[in-house]
Amino acid sequence: MRVTPPVSSLGSDQGSAADDPVRLYYSRKTKEILQKYGPGPRVHFHVGLYPDGPPDTTVPQHTLKQRLLDAQERIVEHAARSWGAYEQPPRRLLDIGCGLGGTSLYWAQEHGASVTSLTVAREHVPIVRQFARLAGVDEQVDPRLADVHQLDETRAYDAVYANESSGYTDRTRLFEVVAKALVPGGWFGIQEHFVGPSDWREFIDGYYRTRLGRRGEYLAAAEAAGFELVQDEDVTDAVTEFWVQSMAWNTAELDRLRTGAGGAPGAWTGERLEQSTIAHSRFFRLWRDHAVQTRLLRFRMGGGR
Repeated sequence: MRVTPPVSSLGSDQGSAADDPVRLYYSRKTKEILQKYGPGPRVHFHVGLYPDGPPDTTVPQHTLKQRLLDAQERIVEHAARSWGAYEQPPRRLLDIGCGLGGTSLYWAQEHGASVTSLTVAREHVPIVRQFARLAGVDEQVDPRLADVHQLDETRAYDAVYANESSGYTDRTRLFEVVAKALVPGGWFGIQEHFVGPSDWREFIDGYYRTRLGRRGEYLAAAEAAGFELVQDEDVTDAVTEFWVQSMAWNTAELDRLRTGAGGAPGAWTGERLEQSTIAHSRFFRLWRDHAVQTRLLRFRMGGGR
């Protein structure tokens, strides 16, 4: 069954996780994310970049985990560098759908930005605050439970960033509120997956409780809001390996649970590990065949450089 979340699901403070499939999904995922991609303070939940080809998978589980974290950091850093953030770092940045705050902490620590972080789950707010304190950027990172569709800020940010979160939004409304929130000359950077004519779209949407779109849909919404696309990079080939490395970590954790070695069980159950591994094997084929593409897009208002 396809799960299409309501457009208000990205960070709304109305209702509870029980009445929203997206909030419920992320509420249930929190401990799993921390075990697989933690311990922090920079914890990510998105694909990573493997530009030099596939590394070995017959390595210890802790090595697999570190490689996942390194790849996630690498794609964030790559986007920031290609978007010119090292030459002209944004002073104020809005991070849409920050999750457990890894990207927000990155922008604060590496570029000195003051970051407003919108998160989808109420319980993530104190976690992001704690991680920001541990990273020494608690005065720079402001996590909020807020609905991006209801954002009503004018010329408040030099940059807006959405890492694998725009799929949960109404794209027309997203570009409208971002256009209003940016200062003149500001930019909107997006890391996202885009679907082609594949029968697997419903499976991906259902698994992640998302609503992936097509590149043309984004460009039309951006143009209507006054944006121009100034950078468009296809990183599909370099991120496809992430699914293989993720499966390798899953099977290593499953082996650990079955043998009873390496300490107490974590957040992942055997059933969840099997579900995740089967799903990621499908994702690997979709990304390898470019039935789904991962792209880095940067927009500016009115064609600024």
